[in-house]
Amino acid sequence: MTVLTGKAAVVTGGSRGIGRAVVLRLARDGAEVLFTYARSRDAADEVVRQAEKAGGKVRAVQLDLAEPGTAEELLATTERQLDGLDILVNNAAVHTGAVPIAETTEADFDMGA
Repeated sequence: MTVLTGKAAVVTGGSRGIGRAVVLRLARDGAEVLFTYARSRDAADEVVRQAEKAGGKVRAVQLDLAEPGTAEELLATTERQLDGLDILVNNAAVHTGAVPIAETTEADFDMGA
């Protein structure tokens, strides 16, 4: 048994980069993982294949979290597909342009605006 056996996790932006590494690590450590991806079905399928090859249980859901209503859709999907939620990794990013951190405002983080 691994440290996260019996735990359920959601990772946003899990098909590439850091999110992909997090999904694979959580799965390797025994968590059941649901992750989102916005565009590349091939990249998402590859993450699922790698996780399953290592014995993990992983599901991919295509959702662009920059779109209104998709956070609610993710919650509903999570409730349908997982038995609770123990771990949430909010890794998805929306790139609206390069702004130096010192010039970033709260409005820059408001995706609903």
